[in-house]
Amino acid sequence: MKAILVPTDFSTNANNALKYANAFAQAAKNKLVLLNVYKPIVGKYNIIPGIIAEETATAKMENQKKLKNLHNKYVKVACAELVNVGDPIDEIINTSKKNRTDIIIMGTHGATGLQEALFGSNTAKLISKSKLPVLAIPQRYRFKKIKTIVYASDLKNPVNELKLLIPIAKSLNATIEILNLNYGWDKNENKRKTLEGKIKSLSYKKIKLVEQKANIEQSMSAQIKKYLKKRKPEIFAMFPEEKSWFDKIFISSKTEELAYQLKVPLLSIRKSIVNAK
Repeated sequence: MKAILVPTDFSTNANNALKYANAFAQAAKNKLVLLNVYKPIVGKYNIIPGIIAEETATAKMENQKKLKNLHNKYVKVACAELVNVGDPIDEIINTSKKNRTDIIIMGTHGATGLQEALFGSNTAKLISKSKLPVLAIPQRYRFKKIKTIVYASDLKNPVNELKLLIPIAKSLNATIEILNLNYGWDKNENKRKTLEGKIKSLSYKKIKLVEQKANIEQSMSAQIKKYLKKRKPEIFAMFPEEKSWFDKIFISSKTEELAYQLKVPLLSIRKSIVNAK
């Protein structure tokens, strides 16, 4: 890993995510790219293009000063500061490509102050579109030395998923703990041994497979939440395949909005990226 993209809207939660990203960058020996995206507001009083252009230029200068202040206050590693204009999600993705960043770190809530769950926010939209890993930091979460990354897996394509997760874990010298909820439907011992053999053949050795006996009467999200509470990892990772699977885990009825209540940073890497490898 080389560079981390940190989008900010100057909110308290974004500042907290920046502090986390700085500590993460120090641990992984990365640099930061700090990005603010200004989206011009078009109203009945400024529909004239010249007025919009003037307002945009003023906003860019003001936001550049704010970025410099954030840099001076929170950042202790090499850091570039950018103010772009346009759609926030598109600009985050384009900036990540242009600057060849390896991961995006951002907060789960923004400046609106709305009590919305993670998957109703810009973070959710970014997760659904980004071809880079996205690490979402809960409100008020403080960086801790990253010793364990719990990775929830359906074991359909774990080796290729691990190849994307290993560079992150390796940069932090963290153990990857593969969590599989076992409902007892597949009792093929040879299949398990084959998988364990493939894991052992990988260059990174700090990986272990944990099969947790699952309860069919409890939701998947409740069981994952219980496991995380017991293990207390520093990062929880998952590879969402499609929205329906995402919904099943995080937004299904009466799950107490796990994403909103999640106490640990969530690392999301799309399965479509894995399948493209």
